Amino acid sequence: MKQKFFIIVLISFIANVFAQNNNIDLQLSLGPTLSIPNTSELTNSDVDGRPQIKSKMNIGLFVLPSIKYSLNEKSSLDFGIGYYLDRFSIEDKLGAVTNEGNRNIHQIQTPINYNFHFGTNKSYEFGIGAFASFVLSAKEKGDVITNNSEINIVDPNDPTFSSNTTVSYSKDIKDNYNTVNFGAFLQIKKNITFSESKKGFILLKINQYFNAIKNNNSESDINQYLEFKNEKEPMTVNIGIGILL
Repeated sequence: MKQKFFIIVLISFIANVFAQNNNIDLQLSLGPTLSIPNTSELTNSDVDGRPQIKSKMNIGLFVLPSIKYSLNEKSSLDFGIGYYLDRFSIEDKLGAVTNEGNRNIHQIQTPINYNFHFGTNKSYEFGIGAFASFVLSAKEKGDVITNNSEINIVDPNDPTFSSNTTVSYSKDIKDNYNTVNFGAFLQIKKNITFSESKKGFILLKINQYFNAIKNNNSESDINQYLEFKNEKEPMTVNIGIGILL
């Protein structure tokens, strides 16, 4: 946690130093992150237990201090270092056992993008850029649900029989992700005025990761199941509001 705040403070300090240049503005944006898995459901009936995995959208957050450098009236560059929390809901089933939980991926991102200014008073900006992401931690928490009616050794006539057994779990899944990964994004911003002295913007950004998830080990004895479970790279949508500091 200290690392996250240190990096954010550092970028703020650097930006204040450069802010003496009239072409440079310090920005701070924040808001929710909608994490959208590319694969919503996979099933493999050729493997014992018919493994099935489902991913669902969930909501995280981001905080991004950044520097905006105006090239001219029609274009600018943005560079920032911010904290991002991507969250995914997951349902992973194998036979009678289903894991239902949420994955939280904490990371530092360094986005850079080129903006085209357009519209009335050039109040709109369309940006295209890329980012590097440094994974700080990744955890999954949820419940392991066992459907006892699907287990042959369980007698449903037993007075102690319960159709489902639920046990909570928490596991570290950082090894599932590359510590450093990359992505690209498209962004649109609308500049707004809060008051005579304070300006800001609202933004919509779509991020696509390229190599966040590690490839499976092809030499694994259970490679058939691992290949099936190999998830595709996620997409996230940032919706935020920002101010010029």
